[in-house]
Amino acid sequence: MSYVNLSKASDWVQVTNTLPSLLDLRLSNCLLRPFIPPTATVNFSSLLTLDLSRNYLENTLISSWIFGLRNLVSLDLSDNHFQGPIPVDLQNMTSLSHLDLSWNNFNSSIPNWLYSFSRLEFLNLGGNNLQGTISSAIGNLTSAVSIRIDLRSNRLNQEVSKILEILSRLYRLETLELNHARLSGHLTDVLGQFKKLVHLSLWNNSISGPLPVSLSNLSSLTYLDFSYNQFNGTIPQSFGQLSKLEILYIDSNMLKGVVSEVHFSNLTSLRYLYASGNQLTLKASQNWVPPFQLEFLYLQSWNLGPKFPPWLCSLRRLLSLDISYTQISDVVSPSFWNLSSQFRYLNLSHNLIHGEIPKSPLILSASVIDLSSNHFK
Repeated sequence: MSYVNLSKASDWVQVTNTLPSLLDLRLSNCLLRPFIPPTATVNFSSLLTLDLSRNYLENTLISSWIFGLRNLVSLDLSDNHFQGPIPVDLQNMTSLSHLDLSWNNFNSSIPNWLYSFSRLEFLNLGGNNLQGTISSAIGNLTSAVSIRIDLRSNRLNQEVSKILEILSRLYRLETLELNHARLSGHLTDVLGQFKKLVHLSLWNNSISGPLPVSLSNLSSLTYLDFSYNQFNGTIPQSFGQLSKLEILYIDSNMLKGVVSEVHFSNLTSLRYLYASGNQLTLKASQNWVPPFQLEFLYLQSWNLGPKFPPWLCSLRRLLSLDISYTQISDVVSPSFWNLSSQFRYLNLSHNLIHGEIPKSPLILSASVIDLSSNHFK
């Protein structure tokens, strides 16, 4: 019943409670009103899944009757207005395998009892105001497949390498997000132990040092976000072995050095590449054809010049391109102008590109086009 307007249903708990065999109750984004029934009237003994996300409920609801649902396997209370500490009464719901408390206003530390949920496979605490540190007890969640923790506006007294050492016991982990947590320190080769990872995101921290060579061990990885950190040094050539990688964010770091065709050799699944804000130089042969078909490519501040990169003309699915500030001092290939008719965003600004801009209206059909600070006629 998700997305049904139930704002006038003040007795929704009592009504659903009349269904004794109910297993799955999903009322996401239903404009529910908080309702506290007498404890004796609630008997969801068969209920396994409860989704009350996106209802902007008040704290009174979470403390009234939900904690008595001891057989629940999945509980989603995300995107509400719950405040204060993570409720201690949750500790009795040890049958949970899926717990989503994200996008509320919880402001406590992560309680240690949460790490004793031996069946927990999915944990999302993102988008709260949690404090303190990540305890070594998180290594007890050996069933965990997905962990998302967002500790924004708080500083952890831990380095990212220590946290990864703790988490390395979670051999089933497929998704790991530790975003906006002000994590510091370097990534070490322990990262290569997370061989089942599909999704890894550490964006907007203070992680420095080189990208570890052991990244190439994450052969199942499809999504990687290291953006807005302080990574430095060169990109290891082994990066090019991530054949399942589809989305890569390494923008706004301090990476330097040369990137060659080898770095992309097996990135056949890559669709999104965001790498602006680094000091990298791409050296590719004139006849290089990338092994991927990108849709989004952002290489602002790279050195791609002086010639206009001919390999761009082979990216037939490209929708958004930023190669501003890339030291190109050449004319644009006619085949590139033909390709640009499909763009939604095109930024060639702040180069030394010369020649004429074609008058075809198709070329100017993108939502945003920036050709400024060049030598076009």
